[in-house]
Amino acid sequence: MVKKKSEDKTENVKLKNLLKDLQKEHKGSVIQMGNEVEVKERIPTGTPLDEVIGGGIPCGLFSVIWGSKGCGKTSIAYSTIAEAQLLGKTCLFLDLEHSYDETRAKVFGVNTEELVVAEFAKAEMTMDTIIKLCKEKAVELIVIDSIQSMSPTGEQETKKGKELSVEHDTQALLARKLGQFFRMSAHYVSTSKCAVLLIGQSRMSIGGYITVEMLSGGNALMHWSSLIVKLRRGKAVDAPMRTYKQHFIDEDTGKERFKTVKEPCGFNLVAKLDKTKVASKVEGTELQLPFYFSGGFVNLEGEENADSGTTDVDGK
Repeated sequence: MVKKKSEDKTENVKLKNLLKDLQKEHKGSVIQMGNEVEVKERIPTGTPLDEVIGGGIPCGLFSVIWGSKGCGKTSIAYSTIAEAQLLGKTCLFLDLEHSYDETRAKVFGVNTEELVVAEFAKAEMTMDTIIKLCKEKAVELIVIDSIQSMSPTGEQETKKGKELSVEHDTQALLARKLGQFFRMSAHYVSTSKCAVLLIGQSRMSIGGYITVEMLSGGNALMHWSSLIVKLRRGKAVDAPMRTYKQHFIDEDTGKERFKTVKEPCGFNLVAKLDKTKVASKVEGTELQLPFYFSGGFVNLEGEENADSGTTDVDGK
């Protein structure tokens, strides 16, 4: 049976009226028919990585940057915080690895006097703090350094409060807590338009014939993250080099002489877009750029002393 146009219009009016009532009851939770969906704001990282991820870290969503040690994860976080502060945003750095370095943060332009730094002993404290701050819309960028550093209460003590030894097996406990955290916080992160950047440590898979580098934290972490970027160090031959003159005494003549010396002043950083649910390059796209030990993404050595290397974007 085909509905008449008058019946369609009546049902359409009923739906619109219901949506209006729901919008009043649950403000911000219902997008009415015909309304344009707001484009999510981005916070730039201040690096060439923005070209790959679509302009920066998306607000109101979870993003992950992960990789092995010393590949620039925290450096990108510092740079993102600096860019957010330039936009007038309030930033929170959750230093769960207890490795926050004020001097290093300043290298990347962070206003350390305006940055809120917090440390928590238990994962639940960290998660509850994020939910509360997003409910109150108190911050606009939260960096968690790092995911794997969060230690749930069940890992430290029994339900009766008795302290546990490290001999107790608490496998997958953090993964389960993360699943609960994402379910409880996602709505408030979205409505507060807070960008949540999680830094992840890489782990090597156990078992099988091939050892694979992977991001631990459970399926919930992979599911709820709208943007996942993997970092790694590239080939040593592609690292930026510093050239300088070194003097020495010629043993035969006794005269002072000089020789040209080239040594690495950084490494070749490779960033791969593992997952994206936002406007960006396609998954699998890789970016290569020089990372300098002294200045991060800025060549403080000067063009005459350091080879800046090449920047290459490869879409797969």
